[in-house]
Amino acid sequence: MTIDLTPYLPAQGPKYLAIARALSEAVRQGELTPGTRLPTHRQLAESLGVSVQTVSRAYAQAEKMGLVQARVGSGTWINTLDDARESEYLRGGEPRPEAPLIDLSIAHPVCLPTHHLRFREALADLAEQASPAVIDACRPIAGLPYQRECANGWLQDTLGVPGDVENRILVNGAAHGLMVAIATVVQHGDVVLTEALTDHGLIALSRTLGFQLRGVTIDAEGIVPEALDAACRRFQPRAVCLTPTHLNPTGATMSQARRDAVAEVIARHGVWLIEDDVQALLEPPGLTPLTARLPRQSFHVTSLTKITVPGLRAGYLSVPHSQLHHTLPRLRATSWMATPLIFELANIWLNDGTVIAMASEQRGLLAERQRLAAHCLQGHDLSARETGLHVWLSLPSAWRAEELQQQAEREGLSITTAQPFMVDQSPPPRRVRLSLGAETDMARLKCGLETLARLLNEAPPPMLQIVY
Repeated sequence: MTIDLTPYLPAQGPKYLAIARALSEAVRQGELTPGTRLPTHRQLAESLGVSVQTVSRAYAQAEKMGLVQARVGSGTWINTLDDARESEYLRGGEPRPEAPLIDLSIAHPVCLPTHHLRFREALADLAEQASPAVIDACRPIAGLPYQRECANGWLQDTLGVPGDVENRILVNGAAHGLMVAIATVVQHGDVVLTEALTDHGLIALSRTLGFQLRGVTIDAEGIVPEALDAACRRFQPRAVCLTPTHLNPTGATMSQARRDAVAEVIARHGVWLIEDDVQALLEPPGLTPLTARLPRQSFHVTSLTKITVPGLRAGYLSVPHSQLHHTLPRLRATSWMATPLIFELANIWLNDGTVIAMASEQRGLLAERQRLAAHCLQGHDLSARETGLHVWLSLPSAWRAEELQQQAEREGLSITTAQPFMVDQSPPPRRVRLSLGAETDMARLKCGLETLARLLNEAPPPMLQIVY
């Protein structure tokens, strides 16, 4: 096919990057639509007056950005709504046992040897205390009654989530809970609103379940109420899916006043709220969930993975009573029931206060790491919560996010760009997300942050600046 990228080509910068960004802008403007086959490398090179090598690099860059997909024997295509944008983020690099990357790329709580000790002690307790119902369980789809009772007390007393044991459902982690909640009230083709930058898992769910995910303007406190009101009037959404505490990737956290304003908009438009509250306990006590303001039209999802250990996939879904008869069949269809053995371990930690203690310890560990990051990256523009998992770092003008990511990897450091979190196909912000929990060794973490600081203070290497 013939396409004209000339109107979208930026005036400056490497030609291959200019072409990749022109493709992005053409998609955003609707000039190129998902499923469009692009010209061959030679055809586009001739039309733009550049080398075939430059077009090859441009297509490769566009593929890394999630814009296109190269199919062997078929050509290069504008991506349809598949999982291409998240594939680069989720796919790990080649194993490097001799020099593993310093990992600042994955949302991972700090997990120290003391956590492993607690886990082994809990397993010993479990061997003595576990109910036979754990291995006999077959039909309690929503979860074993006594495990739901335990969850209900914790959700009410610690998180302030309204409800009773009847509307507490046990799920295999927060991602599973979100899928079940959305599937309960959202049909194929429905519009769901969320933050303009949001967790990549929700973006993947939109493709899996076939709903239209629309991003809404955010600021330092998350979604902007006026923008949410305008989007509700424009799109007539079926649901709004929000993360009010420590939004991934920016760390934005709503104040109580912002929560009141957002809840008022949702109530006025009568749409369903699905609240992802998985990082609630990384914030000191004092904030109440959005669900507490809208108990009859809200689903609340949380889990223990971000405050205890990441492998404890104990998730909790609170469902409006009016929707229970719709939710339980979705739970049965996706997993039959959550794994009872996981919740037996969770019960031990919930009942003896370990979860609260570990959440407090996690906040302290993350606060120490945030102070280290602020010191190593002083002079640079960054946003972070005092006890947050992430740093949202703005880049100097010389650097593009994807270029910095590539150069950092060459120097043994893994970071994440904004691309996997973009709801719409628009140019991502020139920022990167740094996650501070995966590296247990503070010396390695400091080394990684210092490496990044050095790169930020330098110009990109000539190999990234060359113009063909």
